[in-house]
Amino acid sequence: MTSYILKEIFGDTKRVRILEELAERWGEYLSVPEIARMTDVTPRTVYTHIYQLEKIGIINSRKGRATKYGLNQEDQRALALAILEDEEYLRKTKISIEKSEEIEKKFIKEGKSYLELFNSSTNFETSFNNDYLNLEAESK
Repeated sequence: MTSYILKEIFGDTKRVRILEELAERWGEYLSVPEIARMTDVTPRTVYTHIYQLEKIGIINSRKGRATKYGLNQEDQRALALAILEDEEYLRKTKISIEKSEEIEKKFIKEGKSYLELFNSSTNFETSFNNDYLNLEAESK
């Protein structure tokens, strides 16, 4: 589950997209083409932002066949971004679990078995999917 908390706070900019992908993959290093594909940003633009981010020390690189970039785990700003991403993921997961528990309680209250709960594609899956789709809007 991707949280995109930075976009909610700072808006949908190309630099924010790059930072969110790197924060979501804490400890991993990605090539510019990988980052470009994940963020829907041109490689040229990714290079521009990567250069600036590396210059201020929030990301670092690993040289190899292809240079790869990741958040600098020694940088407090990078750590803060990773914590924000993790906390938002946990918050949305908790909301999703609570919604699932509500559906389960509803079935139990109606006297239905767990088998009926999982076999009821129209009631359970539709309700669960609708709740899940609305989760983003409700959790803001």
